[in-house]
Amino acid sequence: MKQIKSNSFKDIVNADLEHVVFGVPDYDERNRPVEPPTVDHLKDLLDYNFTKKQNLIYQNDSFYNLCDFIDTKKQNTDIMCELLFRHKDKNFMIIDHGRFDHFTLNQHKNCQVWPRKYFAPAYGIANKNLSRETLMIQKQRKTWFCSLLGRSNYFRSQMFNWIIDEGLDRQNKVSYLCYEILTRDITLHTDQQENFIKHGGKKEHQHMIPFNNFEKINEVPADNQGRTSKPVPLYDCLFNVVVETFPENHSAFLTEKSLNTILYGHFPVVIGGEGSMKKLQDMGMIIPDYLHWPMWDDIPVDEINFSKLDIVKRQLKSFLSKYNIDDISKDWYPYAIRNLKNFSNLEIKCAEEEKEIWNWVLASNHNAINNRA
Repeated sequence: MKQIKSNSFKDIVNADLEHVVFGVPDYDERNRPVEPPTVDHLKDLLDYNFTKKQNLIYQNDSFYNLCDFIDTKKQNTDIMCELLFRHKDKNFMIIDHGRFDHFTLNQHKNCQVWPRKYFAPAYGIANKNLSRETLMIQKQRKTWFCSLLGRSNYFRSQMFNWIIDEGLDRQNKVSYLCYEILTRDITLHTDQQENFIKHGGKKEHQHMIPFNNFEKINEVPADNQGRTSKPVPLYDCLFNVVVETFPENHSAFLTEKSLNTILYGHFPVVIGGEGSMKKLQDMGMIIPDYLHWPMWDDIPVDEINFSKLDIVKRQLKSFLSKYNIDDISKDWYPYAIRNLKNFSNLEIKCAEEEKEIWNWVLASNHNAINNRA
């Protein structure tokens, strides 16, 4: 399929409209230079000189490069509220895909927000070496779940502790800390074990790190590009338990880890910021209620009084004890096929959405000019 240009609204040119772009992409799948942003960080907009009446604000993401989610959703929203208050004489249109609280921003008369749905900055990073053909999706599954826990993280350590304590690693595919977070050197086992303890791993599990029970550890690529593009033997798994990057930032931030679940035909169990599962659903993915995921999807992962992880663990353990993998595999199969087709057409859906974004921006600018006149 011919690559479709994303963020086509960048081409809108109007004498009274300024494009304000924030964020420096951390990863570009094509290894090409990306357009420099107006400001590197959102907070820098507080010192920015807005010279035009209409201002279109969006992040420097596309389908082929993405920016890390550094600040929390509340911090980003607070910055924008301060900006809107300081510039009441200006109008702001924000194209957002999860960085802001839309309800709060829409309380300001000089602000409108377009919540993007069919957009995934990690789309180009999702494993390009996996077949997009439905023939690769298996109807019969042999393994209940896989969980590739990646780099050291407190919530990943908690998930790993539970998997090992419950003996679930014996029948399922699990890996954790098969490469080092700073040096990217998978041979430095001691450093990885120290990271594991520092981020909540149990002392009695320390000797198991790095852990991978379905691949040879010395065959796991240490470089970023190598890891993200390497196919792994996961097509026979049904669920994929993903503990996402930046789960404490209280927003759905989906990386290639979540998107790869669709390419492998898995049922995604995404433990991340609030609304992570719904974000997949908004992109067109079908997620049945095998697990009662709406119950925990909007719960913060770092809530003090209850544990999102514990809710997921209880539901997952209960489900595995009640059902037969053959029955659920057959039931899930048509959903997996449809999800792969929807995922493959995501850029087309995005292009359709961007036509409506064009109409919105042009109409907003036209009305502002008429009101001023």
